[in-house]
Amino acid sequence: MCVTSECVSVSFCRTPWFNGWGFNLTRGQSLLDKWNLIPEGIDILMTHGPPLGFRDWVPKELQRVGCVELLNTVQRRVRPKLHVFGGIHEGYGIMTDGYTSFINASTCTVSFQPTNPPIVFDLPNPSNS
Repeated sequence: MCVTSECVSVSFCRTPWFNGWGFNLTRGQSLLDKWNLIPEGIDILMTHGPPLGFRDWVPKELQRVGCVELLNTVQRRVRPKLHVFGGIHEGYGIMTDGYTSFINASTCTVSFQPTNPPIVFDLPNPSNS
């Protein structure tokens, strides 16, 4: 499942798949098959969890828990301007790889307290270019 839409000439794709919680799939080919449904050329990608290496560090487990297949999909094929997710509460915040901005917008802390402030971002209006 990948739901795409467009609003004011900005294209979005939303997909719920994740390793370890709701919409579970195991890492590897089963998740890659879902990521392959994400179309190229979208502006904003929204997923439940992060790609490997971007706001995915879990101190309690001393490891990164992001998805390597999602990372490859985002950086090598889809290349959205923004990738928004929130499944790893410890990773709240923003990073970039120089092209895509990765936003972990989790409103809850690791103890499930909804105290992280909202992350607001502005997009340029393509019709004003």
